[in-house]
Amino acid sequence: MDLNSLRDQVSNLTLYDLKAGVRKVQNAVMNYTEMEAKVREATNNEPWGASSTMMQEIANGTFNYQLLNEIMPMIYKRFTEKSAEEWRQIYKALQLMEFLVKNGSERVIDDARSHMSLLKMLRQFHYIDQNGKDQGIN
Repeated sequence: MDLNSLRDQVSNLTLYDLKAGVRKVQNAVMNYTEMEAKVREATNNEPWGASSTMMQEIANGTFNYQLLNEIMPMIYKRFTEKSAEEWRQIYKALQLMEFLVKNGSERVIDDARSHMSLLKMLRQFHYIDQNGKDQGIN
């Protein structure tokens, strides 16, 4: 690979490419499993939703007890470790939870019931951005 080729590749990188690269490094450093990494990807801060393919892969994982025990704690972690400014990740985690309730194992519902106090707490969630828009009513 010559210097010009490398320069062309670097100049074509977008901010989203860089963020995806950082996420991969974080996943490796934090030793996240493949399924935990998928949950992180599905609940990232990008302005678009997770792909239906990825959400279905996660839903399929809930039928495996070990994978379920990787998926659900990561979703709850997204609820509790994010600040209001990271509202999009919380919102996407709720969307993923809804998808899993509808398309995943019945154990998702049992697990969600055992975390009902956390889920009820999210009813009070709101965030007003710097433009005065309430992101909590999306």
